[in-house]
Amino acid sequence: MNPNQQINTSTQQRIPLTITVLLVALCLGTYWGCGASVTRVPIKIQVESTIDVTKYSGFAVLPFTEEKDSSRQRVASSDETGGEIAALMRIGLGRNQNLDVVSTQDTLRLFGDEAMDEELLTNVSELVRIGEYFEVDAVIAGSYRFFAVSQPRRYYGERYSRTLQRYVTDYQDYLEKTYVLSLRVVITSVDTEEIIRDDTYERRAYQSHSVSSYLISEVTPQAGILKSLARQAISEFTRQVSPHYEQEERFLVR
Repeated sequence: MNPNQQINTSTQQRIPLTITVLLVALCLGTYWGCGASVTRVPIKIQVESTIDVTKYSGFAVLPFTEEKDSSRQRVASSDETGGEIAALMRIGLGRNQNLDVVSTQDTLRLFGDEAMDEELLTNVSELVRIGEYFEVDAVIAGSYRFFAVSQPRRYYGERYSRTLQRYVTDYQDYLEKTYVLSLRVVITSVDTEEIIRDDTYERRAYQSHSVSSYLISEVTPQAGILKSLARQAISEFTRQVSPHYEQEERFLVR
């Protein structure tokens, strides 16, 4: 058998396979395009907690402490900010009827107006002692950083030129100010005397400024922005530690 005959034989073997593939593709195309309808169906999916809720259902939330970072453009906050963040977290956790959270009043009876030390986050024995005092399963402590980053930006657009009688590209310079809240949350188990979660949640808010409005923003209190970002970060945390349902879409083919 010569080489030409081998090539022809191979080609003949591929022809039936090619025809089969084309027929299958044609049938599927007819089914999906004409014979079937696709409907979006929303369904609820249960999402489990990132911690064992059968072991940890009672929490004490301690006032948060501010991290000092000299490399960032720190935004001034009040002395009550750490306590306000902790209060927001108690509210978020308290919405879950299966969780028991020590009230803000009971927490203040122990700590009063005392500022929390950042070293407490890694002092497991002290956190366990506090948890035993409140008779809870776990203690939540944390810290926060609130700073701003400013960068020059340029916005490109188009404007009509009467001189040239056509639209031309134009730009405008402005300052973009980004507020960043970094929230660190540490959960310590009273029973095992170990840290079971140590996570950081970061949220940002953006503002565009001219030179004059930027100067005004430097001296304007930003407590509202801080609280809004804190609510967003705490909402993510509470969803992670609470079993819940999320809605997802599925496609139903008929």
